[in-house]
Amino acid sequence: MSQNRSRLVRIAVALSAAALTLSVQTGSGIAAKVHHHANRPTHTGVRRRAHSNNPLPPEGIFDSCQLSTSLSTCEQDLLQMHQAGFQVAVTSAQWASLDTLSTYASYAQSIGMSVMWELNDPGFWGGAWIGSSAAGDWPGFSSACGCTDTAQVLGYMIHWLSALPSTYGYYAADDWTLTRSQVGGLTQYVNEIKAADPTHLVMVGSTQGDGTTYYASGATMGNEIYPETTQSLMPYGRNLATWDAVQQSITQDQRAATTAGTSSAFILQAFTFGDNIWDGEAVGVCTPQMTAAQCASRLQYPSASVQLRLRNEVLQYAHPSLILWYTFSEASQGSRWSALSSVLSAPYPAAASAARAKRVRKAKARNRRRVHRRSSVRVHRRGPAPKVHGLSAQA
Repeated sequence: MSQNRSRLVRIAVALSAAALTLSVQTGSGIAAKVHHHANRPTHTGVRRRAHSNNPLPPEGIFDSCQLSTSLSTCEQDLLQMHQAGFQVAVTSAQWASLDTLSTYASYAQSIGMSVMWELNDPGFWGGAWIGSSAAGDWPGFSSACGCTDTAQVLGYMIHWLSALPSTYGYYAADDWTLTRSQVGGLTQYVNEIKAADPTHLVMVGSTQGDGTTYYASGATMGNEIYPETTQSLMPYGRNLATWDAVQQSITQDQRAATTAGTSSAFILQAFTFGDNIWDGEAVGVCTPQMTAAQCASRLQYPSASVQLRLRNEVLQYAHPSLILWYTFSEASQGSRWSALSSVLSAPYPAAASAARAKRVRKAKARNRRRVHRRSSVRVHRRGPAPKVHGLSAQA
């Protein structure tokens, strides 16, 4: 993702924060906003990590590195992610040549990383193209297939990317590029991706403000959980309103995913809202007269303890197939990286383990009831015919 995209995403996220700020307030001035080691890759992604008897979902991170101009740097990013304990990198497939994409994917596979290819071009679902057209925005694929039609370019691109051994899936669209009137076009787009590649994950990023709008597309939602603060969210007991809102959001997102018949996924915060005036203004703590540095001082990058609590809340109140963090460009700075690495290596939380065990017990009980009902029906329909005066009754 480009820096421009990073800014736009955070602005969009911050704008929708205002609504929640009205309903969730604490005396410390904190507003919760609720939206956006390595394992060998398999053909559908990476294997889950196991701590004790509980599987941890794979974790990944967004990287805005430009493959078209900085392949070597992007490969170094992959290695750094791998060493920290990540299994999935989310990176854009746009503008880079097919040879470059293949080289990057091969390197990812060689170190045990998987790649989620970011597409996120609104032209595919009826919005405005990033550039001019499918052929213009994705020239490498258009040239390779000798086609310019949108559906043909998309189909060829997905077939080609799906064949790369490190492909985890597709970050198909992000909430900042979507409008609610485009659900029909988004659904068609998601279906086209799945038709070309029925194996790998198709994800759409979604803020809490979007509610269940985009679940109709059939994609897995990447639900953003981005608390924004003027001070630390820890200790937990002093920020109960914020954490209650986080828990409610996670629970609602998991329920919506289950209802839609898709897996759940979450995008957690590894950036600060206060790195520019626009974000700070959007959440009401900065003014246009401030410098960027003054604004940044009003909002915090989440500490390791906050990030760990975010991850553990997701594990306790949902059963995600994937956890992503946004974003590498900020998380990799100084001590932030070692802090986030410690979160990845932390064991499965006891509370989440108990919650998971409860879900498993309920699922087994439901299965037993289903089996019992099926068995009862079979006995009734297939049992021996009753005798009538010593003869078998006729059907």
